[in-house]
Amino acid sequence: MKFSLFGLLFLGLITTSFASTEGRVVDHPTEIIVALKKGESFDKLNLSAYNSFKELDFTAEHRGGLYLLKLPQVLEASEYIEELNNRSDVLWAEANPVFIGNPMEFAPNDPEYAKQHHHKIIQSEKAWDYSMGEAEVIVAVTDDGYKMDHEDLAGIYHINKGEIPGNNIDDDGNGYVDDVSGWNFNEGNNNPGVKGWNGSHGTHCAGIVAADFDNGKGVVGHGPKIKVMPLKFYGSKSWTGEMIMETYKYAADNGAKIITTSYNVDGMSKKKIYQEAVAYAYNKGLIIFNSAGNGNAEQSARTKNTQLILVASTQSGADSSKHDLRSKFSNYGYGVDIAAPGNPIYSTSKSGKYVDMSGTSMAAPNAAGVAALIWSVNPEYTREQVLARLMRGADDIDTLNSSFKHKLGNGRINSFNSIAEDVKAPTVRQAWYADGNKTLNIHLQGILDAKSFTRGGIILESDKGELIEGGLKAINKYELGTNILRYQVNAEPGNYRIRMISRAFKGPFGNELDGDRDGTPGGEFMLDFEVE
Repeated sequence: MKFSLFGLLFLGLITTSFASTEGRVVDHPTEIIVALKKGESFDKLNLSAYNSFKELDFTAEHRGGLYLLKLPQVLEASEYIEELNNRSDVLWAEANPVFIGNPMEFAPNDPEYAKQHHHKIIQSEKAWDYSMGEAEVIVAVTDDGYKMDHEDLAGIYHINKGEIPGNNIDDDGNGYVDDVSGWNFNEGNNNPGVKGWNGSHGTHCAGIVAADFDNGKGVVGHGPKIKVMPLKFYGSKSWTGEMIMETYKYAADNGAKIITTSYNVDGMSKKKIYQEAVAYAYNKGLIIFNSAGNGNAEQSARTKNTQLILVASTQSGADSSKHDLRSKFSNYGYGVDIAAPGNPIYSTSKSGKYVDMSGTSMAAPNAAGVAALIWSVNPEYTREQVLARLMRGADDIDTLNSSFKHKLGNGRINSFNSIAEDVKAPTVRQAWYADGNKTLNIHLQGILDAKSFTRGGIILESDKGELIEGGLKAINKYELGTNILRYQVNAEPGNYRIRMISRAFKGPFGNELDGDRDGTPGGEFMLDFEVE
């Protein structure tokens, strides 16, 4: 049994590091996340009956479908993880990941540009003339706290009607007592409000999504029917993967249709607990937006999670000549799904006033807000149809960003196009064969209907038109954040052609792939290439 000086010093480390602008994910020294195999229970696990767990004083809490084991601070979790992973009833076990630093992806900006230029850029006013929505849509904003009584926000928070305020009873039986308006997963209570230094980031993002309409005050969000579920997962305690799991599970189980997270999840994205959190919400039918990142980096770690919709930032300040240029800080790459104004954005402040902030943190709630408006206008839509409208309604900004062509997603969001124009068919942005690893890459634009989509719709032929059976093998699966279909090419050296049968690649509205890229559904996409 190993005693851990690091474990004793850990709390001091996490509380003094949050001011840092750089961040990293470390393993919690005394906390373990355990996932059991289907049909197993914690009673069967009975850890105390096995080897190093004998007579060990530990606590176990059931969290979001998983178990959180808390060991005494003088022990190291790493000593027990291998034993857990070797058990027949354990699916996986890992240390609870903890973010050290500041994961928020924004930078304060000069508040003199006190105008919401982004609404003009994305044609919000024109969209509202068409429709302001008819059904309530709940967007779960996951952040550091919210100014609950802000003059422009007090009426926009989702209210849990199944809960009686202040009676200290879990009236709706969802496992949370008095969760009238959101929850604080960081400090473990029903107050997601501002506390100490927390709340600036969350208050700003909430205002971007849904600041009140027609109240004669301040700013506006993206639609009067949009409600914010205020979920606080970052605050006075360390930010852990277990907190993210609880937060996403709560959102998915309590009525949210959309989650927007404006945090650096690159380190977390490699951890099973984070992947489980995203998968839980995704499999429940939610759209999960996340900021693409502020590192001016290509293909950050989070792009590997294709259940996320990653949002890059574009310029949106007073100088209209710079509108739609990629923000210099914004991440980019083939894994980015869409771009949105984020530099700067004028929105609500925890002081009760208004302020400009910049970052992909601001871009993500803008994209989430437009998605919520689409859903409010069309409450019968599936999430795939909502995303199809969002993606194919976006404006092409590649010409303005030639150095980042195809690396800012489907374009910059356009609210009017997304709710009023006909939905364009999915198409192919580009395709290429990489001989080094023998892979075929097809870069899509738009959303496919995963239910009808079949990999067999791509045919490999020789230069003589002969069908090559078994010549293509799919490498990756298709999810809503999958931008590139990848295939392993198994063929002898020679010249080949692939053909994409348009009817095998339909969008969520049933329109076939625009294979020949003429602006209308139908037509085959073809690519000639050489295997050396």
